Amino acid sequence: MRKLMRKRILVPVVAIAAIAVAGIAVAYFTASGTGSGTATVGSAAGVTIENVSIDSTLYPGGSSTVRFTVRNSSSDTAVTVDKVVADTSTYANGISGLPDGCAASDFSFGDVTVNASIAADGTTDSSGTLRFADSGRNQDACQGASPVLHLKVDNSGI
Repeated sequence: MRKLMRKRILVPVVAIAAIAVAGIAVAYFTASGTGSGTATVGSAAGVTIENVSIDSTLYPGGSSTVRFTVRNSSSDTAVTVDKVVADTSTYANGISGLPDGCAASDFSFGDVTVNASIAADGTTDSSGTLRFADSGRNQDACQGASPVLHLKVDNSGI
C-alpha cells in the first residue's frame, strides 16, 4: 500500500515538475536593437610618371618614341591607370622649354592607353609618340631646342 501511495503522489509531483520546467524553458523575452561601427578607408598615395625619355632627335614632319615609367607611390594598395596624356593644364600641348618663335602647337603627344593595375610600390613601363608637325612655315626657331614633355595620368575613361 505504501508503494501504491508513493506512486500516486510521485506521478502528479513529477507531472507538475515537468510542466513547470517546460514553462520555464519557453519563457523568454525578445528584443531588437541596432548598432554601428566606424571603419577607416585608406587612400591611394597617387602615381608618378618618371624616367621620361625621348628616343631620337625631332625634325619637322617627324616623330620619336617617348618611353616612361608609371610608379604607384602607395605602399598599401594597387592602383589602376587608364591613360597617360600630355599635361595641357599648364603647358600648351604639354610642352615647355621652347625658345621664342618655336610654337608648342607644332608638337603633339598621342594619348597612351596603359589600362593596368599597378601593385603597391610597383611600376609599369609604357611608351607613346611625340610628333613635331611640319607646319609649312619657317620653324628655324626650333633648331637646337630642348622641348620638355609633361605627362599626366587620365583616368576619366574608367
